[in-house]
Amino acid sequence: MGDINMSKYAYIVGACSKYTVELCALLNSLDYVGNKFDFHILGINLPEEFTSQFDKVGYKIIYHNISEKEIQESHGISEITCRKRYWYAGEIGKEYEAICVLDADMIFVRDPWQFFEIAAKTGFVLGVSKEQNEKYEDPNHRFKGEWIIPKGTQPESDLCNCPLFVDTKIWGEAFKKSWDIFIDGFPDTNFKAPDMAALNIMLLKYGSSNKTIALPNVQWLSTNEQALKLYQRAVNDRGKIKTETGIPIFSYHGHYGHIKWRECQLANRHHCAQGYFKASGESLECSDNIAKGSLNLLYERFKKMFSWKIKISPLDYRHSENMDYKKEYGDLWN
Repeated sequence: MGDINMSKYAYIVGACSKYTVELCALLNSLDYVGNKFDFHILGINLPEEFTSQFDKVGYKIIYHNISEKEIQESHGISEITCRKRYWYAGEIGKEYEAICVLDADMIFVRDPWQFFEIAAKTGFVLGVSKEQNEKYEDPNHRFKGEWIIPKGTQPESDLCNCPLFVDTKIWGEAFKKSWDIFIDGFPDTNFKAPDMAALNIMLLKYGSSNKTIALPNVQWLSTNEQALKLYQRAVNDRGKIKTETGIPIFSYHGHYGHIKWRECQLANRHHCAQGYFKASGESLECSDNIAKGSLNLLYERFKKMFSWKIKISPLDYRHSENMDYKKEYGDLWN
């Protein structure tokens, strides 16, 4: 696994070059909130200009360069960054008291050190709640034609794939099995549902149903535009971010650097206000302005984190270096 600094806890993330902008902001944001724990990156074609600056932050970054051979054997980049990260987490986590698995497109607002402590001292799984818990009855939830957990299981705590705080001495086998059921029997009898389903099913199989602490989504991810919603929107509180209802936000998730993604978030809020509240005229405009204000707050924090210590050139990392980055990122480099 490479040179491992023996800090008590560690983060683990997988990312390819398309996530260079998001990962840059994530790494900077953890430095900004005072993180001192190790950070492991399963990296695929990340620019040398970027990786050469990893020593600028105040914690140790351990870079695992994923080879082209492993990419091919794993059936593609996304299978490594989404699925196999849990296998790596199971291995890397052996050297730590607890680990946290992340997506590359997250921003931290507060240092979540307490949640590592809870995972390490209780053995519980700490993960982020979904808006709707899945019912595991799809034929793709089977492995080699057999149900891993009883067909139709719908757990009370069904988790998003990150952030996930665990002691892998307890849950590492479940993590690794979530990868094994995908790769074993591929492409005929393997597990074919997404990585989130694989992970939840294996955690349940290994006994997580009464050993899970479900964390509020708006506090860690704010998926489905939760931080833009009426009465719950993200607001500034003395330089930190919380919800209007008083929940401290630790992190949030999304492609905040990308113009079209931000536009989509506002459009989704607009249509929800029309559908749920039958808003129109001034009330719809008010709802739209609330969403815009919260989105701008989160975007401005993203911009600050993006240029904090690690700094990268203005390129369109999603496409070709010859493309105009301003069409994708707008004023991100301003």
